Amino acid sequence: MKKVRMVRNSKDMTQNELAEKAEIAQAYLSEIETGKTIPSIPVLKRIAQALGVTVAELLDEEEQKLA
Repeated sequence: MKKVRMVRNSKDMTQNELAEKAEIAQAYLSEIETGKTIPSIPVLKRIAQALGVTVAELLDEEEQKLA
């Protein structure tokens, strides 16, 4: 999910900072950002909350690919 990385970078957050706020491992966040794994809904909600955005905003890029 490249959108997670884009939003994180726009907020000047490191992976460690976001992982800590979202209560997930930094390695797991890295896998999510590179598309190696897809997060569960609860994890996606925590990431969105930690970034101060909605889940829909994080999924926006993904939905455009499917359209």
